[in-house]
Amino acid sequence: MSKPKKFVVEPPADTVEYFEAITRATSELYVSIHVLDIVNGTAIPIKTNQFIDKFMEECDSLQESVTNIMVNLAADESVETIRDFTILSTLPERMKGVNVVTEIFHGKIHGWCKAIFVRIGDDAPLRRVLYLVENVNEQVSRIEEQKKLLEHSRKQHDMIVTSMNEKIYTDSLSRVMNRKYFDEKLASQNCQALVIADIDLFKGINDNYGHQCGDEAIAAVASMLQSAVRCMDCVVRYGGDEFLISFKGIKPDVLKARLEQICAAVGKIQLPGYPDVKLSMSFGGTYGDGIVSEMFSFADKALYESKKKRNCVTLVPYELN
Repeated sequence: MSKPKKFVVEPPADTVEYFEAITRATSELYVSIHVLDIVNGTAIPIKTNQFIDKFMEECDSLQESVTNIMVNLAADESVETIRDFTILSTLPERMKGVNVVTEIFHGKIHGWCKAIFVRIGDDAPLRRVLYLVENVNEQVSRIEEQKKLLEHSRKQHDMIVTSMNEKIYTDSLSRVMNRKYFDEKLASQNCQALVIADIDLFKGINDNYGHQCGDEAIAAVASMLQSAVRCMDCVVRYGGDEFLISFKGIKPDVLKARLEQICAAVGKIQLPGYPDVKLSMSFGGTYGDGIVSEMFSFADKALYESKKKRNCVTLVPYELN
């Protein structure tokens, strides 16, 4: 059985030259590299350029130099962030228990960059750090592109869900919400008024003019009801010719006036092809703060009273025992 090949080997004899080459290769990843001695206030440049050297030479202390370099590299919106990050006096506290601290900022020339402090040695308190500035513009751009793709996917998902909900919860004839929506969504919601209404003598319309006329009456009434309420309110075709309306944040006097206007508007509906058909509706409602399902019986009793006279509005307060 042959011995496995040894692929992990010792560094070459000229270790200094070897690691210098590695350092030069690694430095290509960074805009600048400095070894900072925060106790003595000195800096050893590993990788720099004429602009960074100029900013450094303008100052009298290490802190002023580091700040001057970063303030000149950073775009306006990142200046305060990077100024705070490069305060050397706070590094010992910030690097307690960690070997690396980083801050991403937007640069004037290189775009998105990352400022990095790396602990050198185990001195306590902290003495030396490697300070690097890395160009991460490509990585950030990829992340931003991924965010855009995710946002696009989310919007598509929301559109699909909305479309599915419309198909599931919209009544095909009246185009308002259906009984399934009431049972699964609306019944458990809070509202300040609940109204039940139905078309007076609807059976006679079907019997005398046919179900096509009845369908047109339902569709016309639903359209009128939908246009008469606010976007925060909800119209539901509860079943047959019976509709339900939940109102948010409405006062009793405003509710009564609104329902009387709707009641009058129903009488003005004209069905094309059926000039002799005259529509009216009875409305029963309850007002007060409550859950739709718990308010239903109050509105239903009020509707029963309206049906005795027809073409009218009856309202009762919602009162829990």
